[in-house]
Amino acid sequence: MTHPITLETTRRTFVRTGLRGAALAGLNCCFCGLPCRIAETAEEEAPGGVESVVREPTLFAGIRKPITKRAELEPSLRALKKACGKRIDGPPTLIFRFDTPVDGYDAEIGFPVREAVDHGEITTHTLRGMHFFSALHEGSAAGRRTATGGVYQYMSSKGLSPELELVEVYHRGTPWMEDGLHVQVMASYLDWPGVYRNQLVRVLGEKPAAAVWTGGDRLTPHTPVDPRCEWVGRSIGRLHRVATIDQQYDILSRVALVRPEEDIAEYKAMYEATGDVTTVFEAQEAQLATTPTGGFVDPPSFDGKTLHVSKVPRNGKAYHAATTHTEKRKAYCFCALVREASDPKIDPVFCYRAAGWARQFWEPILGVELNRCTITHSILAGDDFCAWDYHLET
Repeated sequence: MTHPITLETTRRTFVRTGLRGAALAGLNCCFCGLPCRIAETAEEEAPGGVESVVREPTLFAGIRKPITKRAELEPSLRALKKACGKRIDGPPTLIFRFDTPVDGYDAEIGFPVREAVDHGEITTHTLRGMHFFSALHEGSAAGRRTATGGVYQYMSSKGLSPELELVEVYHRGTPWMEDGLHVQVMASYLDWPGVYRNQLVRVLGEKPAAAVWTGGDRLTPHTPVDPRCEWVGRSIGRLHRVATIDQQYDILSRVALVRPEEDIAEYKAMYEATGDVTTVFEAQEAQLATTPTGGFVDPPSFDGKTLHVSKVPRNGKAYHAATTHTEKRKAYCFCALVREASDPKIDPVFCYRAAGWARQFWEPILGVELNRCTITHSILAGDDFCAWDYHLET
């Protein structure tokens, strides 16, 4: 009997559900077989059952293709074992990627390898370094799903948002087995505080960056959301005092999830074929209508000089049913920090992070660099949604 995948196909539902029902699981990182290290944490904060680990760049031979059920992975794994042979340098690993335009589920099965293996459908590439929360599961596929949900709930409680990669490392069993599993769930998250510090240094230089970053060295992946949010509010306040608004945008818009190139390419081809950005707006709206987020509550627009963009709700049904601003915030925000904090007191320029996600999309499509941006609406300012204007004029 095969076990159907219950992953959602888009980031909007992926983030909304915390991958509830995703068939994933975990194992202590020391045994995962991927080049990983335990992230530096205060010992008293280390949680039972969940570790924060960093995957170092890893040479990986895999077969990546859309699937609709896990049993479809069996011939790929068999071909990989035969072709990779003694070059295998770790256990079989399954990677799901999200927000890519495929029918079904974007899955790559493969092995860490000592040297490249390129044969037939097998390609070797380097997995980029990423941060993960990891948990152990031994037993059934149902238990694996429960373990995965727990990892994502834990991630949200720390005010950290998932990156678009989910990993299963198999030490016993295979992805399509119903029981007898010994598998590590590795749910990726954006280490945005670390990225933020690097961007501060890039734009402001070491000394001003250190002043803005004051206290950041006490954060760990396991810092609860409210203390993390309080530090962010203070840090953004200090950023205001030493940086121009354009510098703040330059810094914070680079502190965003990495957008899948495949998703961008599909819409870029659409724009190049029509020369009409409205075509992209309409295609996005049609795609969003098929997801639990629903469409834009504040439609995008472009007059040749100003590109107006907004976010869609994370949970459209809950958002439209909300009767208080707190309920709206918790239903609207993809950002776990703002969503999960008790009372986030952060300047609205923090929403430049969301503008950074959209910036990665629109710059290659329009073929321009969006160097100036104005926040027009923000949940953090008491508005019902977040929106911004990119200014194309020089």
